[in-house]
Amino acid sequence: MPRVIPFRGLRFHARHAAEMSRLAAPPYDVISEQDRLRYEGLHPRNVVRLILPGEAGRVEDGSFYAGAAALLRKWQEEGTLELDPRPAFYPYRQTFMGPEGERAVRLGFLGSLALPPGQEGDNTVLPHETTLDGPRKDRTRLITACRANLSPVFLLHPDSTGRVETCLQDATSDPPLFAFEDAAGVLHELWKMEDTLKVARLEEALLPDWSLIADGHHRYESALAVRDSLPDEEGAGGVLAFFCSLRDRGFRVFPIHRLLRARGARAGSSNLAKILARQHVLEEIPSGAGPDQILGHLRRIGERCVAVVTPDAAPFVVRMVPADRTPGDPVEDLDTVLLQREILTGVLGISGEDVAGGAIGYTSDAVEAVRQVRSGEARAAFLLNPLKVESVIRAAQAGRRLPQKSTYFYPKVYTGLVIRPF
Repeated sequence: MPRVIPFRGLRFHARHAAEMSRLAAPPYDVISEQDRLRYEGLHPRNVVRLILPGEAGRVEDGSFYAGAAALLRKWQEEGTLELDPRPAFYPYRQTFMGPEGERAVRLGFLGSLALPPGQEGDNTVLPHETTLDGPRKDRTRLITACRANLSPVFLLHPDSTGRVETCLQDATSDPPLFAFEDAAGVLHELWKMEDTLKVARLEEALLPDWSLIADGHHRYESALAVRDSLPDEEGAGGVLAFFCSLRDRGFRVFPIHRLLRARGARAGSSNLAKILARQHVLEEIPSGAGPDQILGHLRRIGERCVAVVTPDAAPFVVRMVPADRTPGDPVEDLDTVLLQREILTGVLGISGEDVAGGAIGYTSDAVEAVRQVRSGEARAAFLLNPLKVESVIRAAQAGRRLPQKSTYFYPKVYTGLVIRPF
C-alpha cells in the first residue's frame, strides 16, 4: 500500500461535540435534494452546506465552488472549525443493526493516503467501479477551490499481519472525542491518535498491504486530478481516507437497484416481459409480493438473476445467461455486469452514454424502487442480489471495472467528522 500518514485534522470545535448529530452528514452522492434541505435545517453549520450546492452557490455558474471555499474559511475564522495542533490518525467506530436485526460494529481509522504515481495510480490501490466525467470534474473543482478533502474515500485492506486491529483496539479503550447517533440509528464515535509511537506502529502495519476502493471512486480520481494540477503543493499529493480491515465483520455490502427511466428504450413496461422472454428464462413471482418477498425469492434463486417490477404486471425473475462467456473471467458472470450487458444494452438498447445522461436511476432501497414504479416515476425496476466482496476483489485485482454503482457498502462513512486541509 502507498504510505498512509497522519495529518492535522480540521474539526468542529470541542464545544460542538454534543451537536455532532446536527453537524455531520452522509457522503454527498447519497443525499437527495429533500435530504439536503433537511440537513441544512438541522444546524446553520451543517457540513452539507460545504459539499452540495445550496447556500454556497450553484454549479451552473461555478459559484458553488468559490462559495464553499469562502464558507469553509469563514467557519475557521469564527472558530467553528479548529485545526488540531499535531498530526494524528483518527480511529472511527460505527455500531449499527444489520438487516437481520443483529448488532454489528465496524472499526477503522481516518488518515491521509499518499497518492500513488500515475494517472490511475498503481496496483496497490484497486478501484472496482466505472466513474463518470461529470461527478469527477465536480469534486475536482470543489477540492481545488477549498484546498481540502471534505469527505473521505473508503478503503478496505486485508490487514495481513493483524496489527492494524490491535492498534485500533488499543486506541479506542479511552473515551471518544464525541459520539452521536444518526437518523438511521448508526452510532458514530471518533478518537484521536497522536502519540508518536502508536502512530508509527499503525503506519508500519499497513505498508505490506493493498487496498480496495469500496466507496468514493470519484473522490479518489478527483484527488489524482488535483495532484496533477497542483504539482508544487505538497498537500495535494494526498487524500483523506477511511481504512477498514477485511477482517472486520462490521461492514455490509448491499445491492444498488436500477430504475428504468429512458423513454427511448426499445421496450415499454407493458411488453417488457415478452421481449425479455425471447432471450432469457423468466419465472413469475406472485402478484401480491412486496419488496421483501421479491428479494427473498431472488436470494433463494441465487446468482445471475434479476427481479423485474413493472406497473401493470406481476413481478418476475430473469435468469440472465451470458451470450459470450469467457472462461475464468472474474467479471463476466457478475449480476450488475450481466444486467447492463444482456438486458439494459442488449435488449433495451441503453448505451453507456444513455446511462450517463440519466436513462437509469439508482437506489439501494427496494421499497423506494417499487414505489417509483407504482407512482409512474420509473417505467420498471430491476432488483438485484448483493455482490460478494470476494468477487469484487477478484475483479479489481484483475484490473476490471464493474458498472457504476455496483455496490453499496454500509454503513456510510460520514462527512464532517474530520476535514483534511492542505
